[in-house]
Amino acid sequence: MDAALGRDAGARGGDDRGVDAAVARSTTGDLLTLMEELSNFDAIGVTRLARHLALPVATAYRMLRVLERTGYVEQLRDSKEYRLTLKIFEIGCRVANRTTMRDIAALEIERLSQQSGLAANVGVLIDDQVLYLGRYETDEVLMLNLRPGARLPATCTAMGKAMLAFETRPLRSVVGDGPFPSRTDNSITTYDALVAELADVQRRGYAVDRQELSIGLWCVGAPILGTRQAHYGAVSVTAYGAAMDEAEIERLGRLVVACAHRVSRRVGDLSEMQSWAGTARTHYPRP
Repeated sequence: MDAALGRDAGARGGDDRGVDAAVARSTTGDLLTLMEELSNFDAIGVTRLARHLALPVATAYRMLRVLERTGYVEQLRDSKEYRLTLKIFEIGCRVANRTTMRDIAALEIERLSQQSGLAANVGVLIDDQVLYLGRYETDEVLMLNLRPGARLPATCTAMGKAMLAFETRPLRSVVGDGPFPSRTDNSITTYDALVAELADVQRRGYAVDRQELSIGLWCVGAPILGTRQAHYGAVSVTAYGAAMDEAEIERLGRLVVACAHRVSRRVGDLSEMQSWAGTARTHYPRP
């Protein structure tokens, strides 16, 4: 009967209009309940699932089509039954990793702040933006709102450039071809300039925001590297002033690299971590 229902649905057109209508008729709660019910089975047919949910078969089918189109459900070719994909698992793992990393990094960025005398941050890369997960404040007056939950362009932040420099995906697939957001006259706006900047970040092991996000704001950040050089996120320190000399930048660079290394050791698999604190990075993939 389930297979027949699928054939009948296809005969009626099977276009996206029915799926779009299902979105309007099916509440978020209904879809979540259906997904929870699906999690109790390796695979299940439409009729049986509808019976478990006390829903009309046609309604259950339309909801499954919505979830199938968005990648949360797949239909088995032979039995025509439906099952959840690993998309929910993947989302859960990403959330868990960020939460764990944020909590572990909280102790380390406090230590970093105390060592540097500056405010310290931890964040992750979301598309082409940096999502700030945590911050340890100092008594210094803030000139820019860098609160947890804030998102800023990766191309003009130290943490963003640090993560982009060690990103395993092609750079264009993450940030595009440009032009990139211009927050100040110092912001990097072209693709070629960004490639040159990231090459320098790879050489140093840390990135510097030279008033590229806001005039008077200087940041030094390093990526939190994991296994096979993949990154979990980044840490940074924030200073305010008209200028910062290279000796101070290098001192802060050593501190953020050491902090990022400690976080990566605590978050990831200790046996596979690449220890790089205090050493030059010369073998990373170019953007």
